[in-house]
Amino acid sequence: MEVEVKARIKDIGSVRKSLESAGAKFDGSVEHTDAYFKARGFEKKLQGPGDWILRIRTGSGKTALTMKVLTELLGAWVEYETAIENPEQTRRMLETMGMANVFTLNKKRICGRLGEFEVLLDDVKELGKYLEVSLDSEEKEGARKRILKFMKKIGIEDDDIEKRGYGEIIGEKMGHRFGGMR
Repeated sequence: MEVEVKARIKDIGSVRKSLESAGAKFDGSVEHTDAYFKARGFEKKLQGPGDWILRIRTGSGKTALTMKVLTELLGAWVEYETAIENPEQTRRMLETMGMANVFTLNKKRICGRLGEFEVLLDDVKELGKYLEVSLDSEEKEGARKRILKFMKKIGIEDDDIEKRGYGEIIGEKMGHRFGGMR
């Protein structure tokens, strides 16, 4: 299970320097276009644990279909992902099965690692600049606490922490509601 925490940041360059000073290694940047799909008629339904969304991610020569299932903890999802060969045909299949493209995000991402953490510096066209730190862990609450402790160590303020995913943030801006999660 992926547990992630995001923080709004002002300057990607200065946060990258802080991370590198702490030992982070970055291995390049990518651009992603993420198209999110929900079943038609459920686009504005209150979302909670067990609800899911599908994503077609394109960019950097790779394409994947991902199912993200919400858990009771904001920022923790069960994810299933598979490579796909033809994103446009996959989109048509989803739409034929009754899915609706509810929103699309475009981001530039700098990818790195620091110990057990994946660290990502994102410039999301629709939302702004973020640091995302994630762990793969079955211990959701413990992983979130480790991430928050790490973020504090590199100078991220509590007020800048964003526990929701990009899909939840933009979904709420569009009137989608999320409940039953902490």
